[in-house]
This record gives sequence, C-alpha cells and structure tokens, in this order.
Amino acid sequence: MHFKDFHSVFSERPCFTVRDVTLRFPAFDDRQLHYWQQRGWVRSLRRPYYRVADRPWNLPERHAVANTVYAPSYISLQSALGHYGFIPEGVFHVTSITTRHAQTFEMDGVRYFYRQVKPAWFLGYTIDQNGGIPVRMATPEKALLDLLHLDRELAGPDDFESLRLDRVGIRKAIQQNVWNDQLTLSNNKALHTRAKAFQRWLHDHAR
Repeated sequence: MHFKDFHSVFSERPCFTVRDVTLRFPAFDDRQLHYWQQRGWVRSLRRPYYRVADRPWNLPERHAVANTVYAPSYISLQSALGHYGFIPEGVFHVTSITTRHAQTFEMDGVRYFYRQVKPAWFLGYTIDQNGGIPVRMATPEKALLDLLHLDRELAGPDDFESLRLDRVGIRKAIQQNVWNDQLTLSNNKALHTRAKAFQRWLHDHAR
C-alpha cells in the first residue's frame, strides 16, 4: 500500500487506530504502520491511537484527541475555564473529567490530566464544534462546579482570588438555573458549601 493513499484519508483525522485503517483498507498490513513510524510519517499517541505526523496540532484537536484516547471523558477544569475565557493565561496542558481511574500521560509534548468522578456526576457537557471538530466540553457552569467538586482547598474569597478568575465574564456567562439544576444532582454537602461560598464571592465582590 502506498503511503500517499493512506495519507489522503487519515491526514484528515485527529487520530486513528489500526482497526480504523483496516475498515477503510481491508488488505492493510499493520507492519506498514510500524515502517511508517520508523520513517517519521506516523506517530504513536497512546495505544492503540496514532496520528499522521505532518498534521498540525491546534487546541480543538488536542481536546478531541483527549476525548478519544481515554473515554468516556469530557474537557473541563482549567482547560474549559480557558476555553470560556474565565482565566487570563493560556493553559499548556489538557484537563478532563472521566468515570475511569484518574490518569496522567504525555502525547506529543503536552500533558493530559484526567480526574475521576462518579457516573452520577458525569454530566453537564455539550458537543462543541470549535474549529469544525466535535469536542465534549463542560458547560461554563459545570466547568466551575467540577473545579469546586474536586479542589477541596477552595473554601473562601482568598482561594477564589488566587485563581485570577474573570468575575465579570463569569457573571455574564453563567445561567443561574443551569447552575442550580446541575448542583442539585449532587448530594455532596461539601460541594454545596463551596458552591455557596463561590456565589457569595462572585456577586458580593461585583466590579
């Protein structure tokens, strides 16, 4: 099989598996993939996923790959806060929520972090089409609630100030009914306490 035939199909995908290739090219010999890796034409991301080496990365693709290589998962926490402009600086790693075990690994020089939640809390995400690539992304409300759920040190105004959050942007983006609906799905009393403290900080310090 010629690499150009393979490239014409799989250079359009953020990542793929050997099974994806054999479904498209039934006669494909996976030894060719090993050879193409040796030539630097294909990169191994995380078993069993690969990527055509000359396909440029962008942030939506990083997010889409994060969804795929460790599923089920969705983008949340710092990555989602950065996506919505709630934090001032760029995020140089990818953070996700999963129902599987917590995990951290590196792909192509970027760290991917996965935090575990119970299946009942695996909700509050949408399919974001930024860049034309579908990504499971936490809603603005859920990204903040996930942070409050998992970071037990966020207890008061000083803690929230340390995050350098854009309070004006958050107040404009957050739909209170969505926030309340998602929060009621958790019986975690500590989360409810932190959520109330966050709301007081958010509105009592309006500017």
